[in-house]
Amino acid sequence: MNKVKSVIAIGAALFGCVTFGGVAGAEPVSDRQAPRPAATCADYDYVRVTTNKLNVRAGKGTNYDILKTVYRDDKLSCYPVETGGRYTACGTSNANGWIPIDFRGDVGIDGYVASTCVADM
Repeated sequence: MNKVKSVIAIGAALFGCVTFGGVAGAEPVSDRQAPRPAATCADYDYVRVTTNKLNVRAGKGTNYDILKTVYRDDKLSCYPVETGGRYTACGTSNANGWIPIDFRGDVGIDGYVASTCVADM
């Protein structure tokens, strides 16, 4: 019986949200921008920098040294995304995806960039 009451209560709450415009203080869907998905570099390919400037790090985290800085629309040779230290960048909080990049052209991993600040090409 309690299960039936719970299902009815949940159904009524959902109906109220749909019928009366959702939760108080929530933005209407049309006013929000959909977040851009983080790059994955699924194959050895390229990503494009989508922010004004982006640090290339020695490891997968903001605690690693900055090796160089790249700029908007730079094309970076990359390897598939890896998980690492968490960061907030380029409109995303608590992300942990890092794209290994080859900036020396020697077909090896030379550094890492935040996956939320680049786009697959």
